[in-house]
Amino acid sequence: SPTSNTGPQFDHTTGIPSGHYLYFEADAGYGASAHYTSPYLKSEFGSCTLRFYYYMYGEDIGTLEIKTVGIVDGFEKPETVQAMKGERGQLWNRGSAPVHPFHKYGTFQFIIVATNINAPEKSEIRGDIAVDDLSFSLDCQADTSTLPSTPSPTTLPEECLEDETACNDSAHTCVKNSKVCDFVNDCPNNYDEAFCGACNFEENDSDDINCGYEDTSTGIFQWENHKADMPSDGVFKPPVEDHTTSSGSGHYMLVDHSHNLYGESAILKGPKFGRTDKLCTYRFWYHMQGDQDQQLSVFNMDT
Repeated sequence: SPTSNTGPQFDHTTGIPSGHYLYFEADAGYGASAHYTSPYLKSEFGSCTLRFYYYMYGEDIGTLEIKTVGIVDGFEKPETVQAMKGERGQLWNRGSAPVHPFHKYGTFQFIIVATNINAPEKSEIRGDIAVDDLSFSLDCQADTSTLPSTPSPTTLPEECLEDETACNDSAHTCVKNSKVCDFVNDCPNNYDEAFCGACNFEENDSDDINCGYEDTSTGIFQWENHKADMPSDGVFKPPVEDHTTSSGSGHYMLVDHSHNLYGESAILKGPKFGRTDKLCTYRFWYHMQGDQDQQLSVFNMDT
């Protein structure tokens, strides 16, 4: 990109400066965003996935979100399925985003959204974001139809205060931020405790099938929500069934180490917990396969 110390100097396809890619110019200003929308799609088995490479390098990098939009309860509703924030290194990273469970049985579109959230006072913002080599999994099919027209809502949702969290219920309930993840259900629908560590990574009625877990990797290796019966591009094949359902229709978080580089790490960051006592224990099931040296570590951070 034309701004110094940000953006790639070469594309991912050819690896040379004469190659092409899409990029978001962060100098557009604080709060500016750019949207890139896919054609209309449908998913025969509900596992359509957008695959892409992205480049997020610079001291003022904002956010890159992948959303799907479809009709839910008669209204057009976008849902975030993948989100990255901040610098991810001076390299092209691989990403994948599955269709949201709310949209997988109808017509939908993927939307790539880049947003500048930093440095409103700077004259030159080093936060350009680029994407390249977009592709779809085999379950994605072109749909010649369009999203049905939807009526305009007659009332706008009430907003919570800065120190409150929305319960996402029909009554627009708000609870204090201090009550989120305190192991007490304060929302009528228990939403305040829904993203507090417990997760089987299966499709559910929430907006986030990863329960608040976020991939914060900076290299080529990343965590992704993987459906057990979907093929993998790697040399080593992942488990063909998950632990939750013991079937190919189940999901789990996966890192593909087929082309491992020494010292490369993939980081999965969990949601924040409330106050706990010293007996609090984190339990999980894991599967490690391959003839290369691997290490799985779990850390806790005080915030």
